[in-house]
Amino acid sequence: MIKPKFYYLTSLFFIFVLPACVVAYFVLDRIPLPNLVTFIVGITVLGSIWDIWATRHGRRDPIWLWQFNFKDTLNVKLFDLPVEEYLFYIASSVYIIFIWEGIRYALETGSLLMYVLLPFVGIWSLLLTLVPYVIRAKGDKF
Repeated sequence: MIKPKFYYLTSLFFIFVLPACVVAYFVLDRIPLPNLVTFIVGITVLGSIWDIWATRHGRRDPIWLWQFNFKDTLNVKLFDLPVEEYLFYIASSVYIIFIWEGIRYALETGSLLMYVLLPFVGIWSLLLTLVPYVIRAKGDKF
C-alpha cells in the first residue's frame, strides 16, 4: 500500500500526468513552448492566489469548507498550501492543453487512433479519481 503522504501525488500522476504523457506523444510538436509555459504560469498564479485566500479565509469561518488534509500530502507548504497543490495547477494545465490539442489534431487529420485514444484518456482520468479510495491502507479513513 502507498503511504498516506503520497496520496495526493499518486492521484496527480494517474489522473493528469500519465494521460498527458500519452497524448503528448501525438501533439507535443503542435504546441509552442512559450505559449504552454505562459498558460501554465498564468493558471498557477491565479489559482494559487485564490487557494491562498480561500484557505486563509477558511480558518476564520466555521462554515467555510476550503481546506487541505495535510496527512495526505508531503506536508511541505508554500504560503500555507501544500506543494502538491502547485503541482496540481501545472499537471492539470498541461493535461487540458494536450487534450485540447489532441481534439484539434483528431478533427484536422481524422485520425482514428485519436478518436479512440481521447475518450479512453478521459474515461481513464475520470475513473482514476477513485485511486485514493482504492489504495488507502486498511483502517486509514478520510
